[in-house]
Amino acid sequence: DDDDDDDTTTTSNLLFPWRHAPTLPDRVLAHNDYSGQFNPTTRDPYILRKLIAARELNVSAWNVLPIPFYRHEWECDLANGFAVGFGFAMEELWRSLFRVPVNNENGIISIDSSTRTTSIIEDTLSSSSSSPNEENNNEYLLEMMDKKLLRQYQTLINPTELQFKFSLQPISSHLQHIFAVPLPGLTREIVEDNPYIRGSIYKLHSSYEENGFDERYFDMLTDFAKYNNDSRDTRTVIAEAAITCLEFFQVRDRDSGSVVMGMEDEEEEEGEEVVHIVRFEVVTEEKSRDNDDDDDGGGDERREIGNWKITDVDDLLEGNLFH
Repeated sequence: DDDDDDDTTTTSNLLFPWRHAPTLPDRVLAHNDYSGQFNPTTRDPYILRKLIAARELNVSAWNVLPIPFYRHEWECDLANGFAVGFGFAMEELWRSLFRVPVNNENGIISIDSSTRTTSIIEDTLSSSSSSPNEENNNEYLLEMMDKKLLRQYQTLINPTELQFKFSLQPISSHLQHIFAVPLPGLTREIVEDNPYIRGSIYKLHSSYEENGFDERYFDMLTDFAKYNNDSRDTRTVIAEAAITCLEFFQVRDRDSGSVVMGMEDEEEEEGEEVVHIVRFEVVTEEKSRDNDDDDDGGGDERREIGNWKITDVDDLLEGNLFH
């Protein structure tokens, strides 16, 4: 896809794909949630989009309505869970890339890849040359992180040329954006299996804008329904959390030993307060009637919520859109 190529051009030139900054990216400050340029729901008020997403998470409308200087409990719980998930994912990511132990003590994740020996480097080179799809071997990491995002890190980071010293301690988290993909049944997995329907929202919207509900519009809708027939009761919810961390970040050239990115050693003890914008995605589906007894009175309108997965970190993939 041409769009996919465009997403990575700005990151492919980075020495190390990590944003270490005290403020959020400009697009977040401008209230751009990367929901898609042609997403028709972007015209809706933010509170309406939030209500639709919350319903998919079994949250009542009363618990979504804004209250000045107050955050609803479900938002806090979700954001805190995202912070924990982000830490676990980064721990496993650095371990898989640099092949060294990663410490996790009292919520502080740390790594120093300079402890890796030459023999381990040789083992890494050997395994990577024999396993071009090595990311698929780490099932635990793929449960937490989208494979496209993982592949981006694997492509941009060369552990044989760089030494990485890093510590991360999430200290707070805030739910920045949340919305549901407008077309029920449209999931990342379906689009990956059927690339033809990528951009379905844009195509349907453009057709309607040009000619209304004409024959072409319904032909396109029928084509989408063919792929969507088995999953029409599912829906994708996308959320972004602003995760504030105390962080030490340093990249050295392995040969010269000089710091080429990040902080100096004397800054390690205190670290710096930084903010990461982390994008998560989950698929919900209608709960079967067999489970109605467990839904606390919600009847068959209650939703089953899948496992949240990280799809982008600090806009490395500019939202990693699939719809």
